[in-house]
Amino acid sequence: MAARAVGRLPSLASAAVALPLAHIAHASGWPLAEGGSIRIADALIADITAHGGTIHTGHHVKDLAELSNVPLVFLDVSPKEFLAIAGERFPTAYRQALRRYRYGPGAAKADFLVSEPIPWTNPLLRQAGTVHLGGTHADIVRQENATVAGRKIPDLFMLVVDPAVTDPTRASGRKRPVWAYAHVPNGDTRDPVAMIRTRIEEYAPGFTDTIIASRGLSAAQYAMYNPNYVGGDIASGALTLRQTLARPTLRRDPYTTPLPGVYLCSASTPPGPSVHGMCGHYAALSALRRHHGVRTSPDLSLK
Repeated sequence: MAARAVGRLPSLASAAVALPLAHIAHASGWPLAEGGSIRIADALIADITAHGGTIHTGHHVKDLAELSNVPLVFLDVSPKEFLAIAGERFPTAYRQALRRYRYGPGAAKADFLVSEPIPWTNPLLRQAGTVHLGGTHADIVRQENATVAGRKIPDLFMLVVDPAVTDPTRASGRKRPVWAYAHVPNGDTRDPVAMIRTRIEEYAPGFTDTIIASRGLSAAQYAMYNPNYVGGDIASGALTLRQTLARPTLRRDPYTTPLPGVYLCSASTPPGPSVHGMCGHYAALSALRRHHGVRTSPDLSLK
């Protein structure tokens, strides 16, 4: 669980990630959307359109001036992209603070189409939709610290997902998806497909023989896929203790910016990365307090 912080081990920041994730896993489990995460996006879109909203896709906003007629702007971007689209409008101190923001290690991802479930040597793993590969406690600590230091090592910590184990709708006949990502140094250019396939093969001999097709994204390519993933950093910023408390800068309300009506709501704000959506939730509450006089409380924000 601590390795999911994609940072130095041990550390207070990694412990802060490990405790809630482990608690949720043991108390209620990690929910999955039947049919894949696209169902979550579909539900959000349906809710927005039901309330009169409109979704625009396929357009890269490169200048905040494009949104000059919008009274409230919420930007789900990293500080680097924020500077690119609005930097010249910022006071010098805020601009410099964003430039000091640090990014962490990257992720390298591989997608496989396979003909059967992963043939794990340990039969218990065949019951798990998500498996963390790292070895012993000492191995994981070594792997993560080497990655943070920028050293390229072959035995990487990675997450492997065989979604059809828990959601049979993800399989079609004898075809099923398997995907995995490894923690690598920021900006790593290595092709992840062979690297990840070989690693899985150590724990599941015969996995290679089940592969029908594959594709991959190196950490460097991740930034082309999504410019907010600087160097492949899917956490949108290193999870250090300082950047956990001051994310992206030290402000009383981290979702506000020096620009009136412009809010930052990405994983570069508290509580940081994960699939919880709370960064956007808290940014919305901040805007409601400031622009509509709505009184909010911590209890309300968690409901």
